Amino acid sequence: MRAYMKRTISPMLGKLFGRQPIWVWSIKQADEELLHLVGRGTLESDMKPKKLRAQLLAGQYRGGIRIGDTGMVINSRLLEAIVPEEEFWLDDTQNAALWQGKRWRLAWVPQRSWYYEGRLVAERNPTSDSPALISTEDVSRIGQQINRDGAPPGEVVFRPVNALEDPLQDTQAAIKEVRERRKRSRKGWREDGSWGPLGEPPEK
Repeated sequence: MRAYMKRTISPMLGKLFGRQPIWVWSIKQADEELLHLVGRGTLESDMKPKKLRAQLLAGQYRGGIRIGDTGMVINSRLLEAIVPEEEFWLDDTQNAALWQGKRWRLAWVPQRSWYYEGRLVAERNPTSDSPALISTEDVSRIGQQINRDGAPPGEVVFRPVNALEDPLQDTQAAIKEVRERRKRSRKGWREDGSWGPLGEPPEK
């Protein structure tokens, strides 16, 4: 009777409580001494937990990671590293972490850049010291490309010495246009706490 109850109740408990999630830290980009950190999340997979953990520890996991309680899932191909929770120690300030025997500074990646596939750079957080650094998309190469392609080789653009026009205005305008286009194409959390297209004022 006891064996029968065990065989009957165990599947019921499994269905009721589901599998225990496997928690990980998602790293978007690793620089020399700085990690661009997306955050803590759980692996999204139908694979058996034992096999799933083995792939994770071997650095071979391919699939989705559900970030926190946002409901958003990031594919592993967009991340540089997926670290088991027990191998990543975040300090109380959220500005540094210990990983692979090394202390790293942290820049937190905002939601608008989670799916970005280019290089990130760290900037000082203008609103808080925790976190002190946030990640942003690197548009410097766009500016360099515009500078290189702005005039044919050997052509010199002359401007009056006392001209009021900014010689870099074309570059700055192009960079601004790229940023605005990215904002319009993405939704995320805006400064007032509402959710919607980034770069647009909230509805009143």
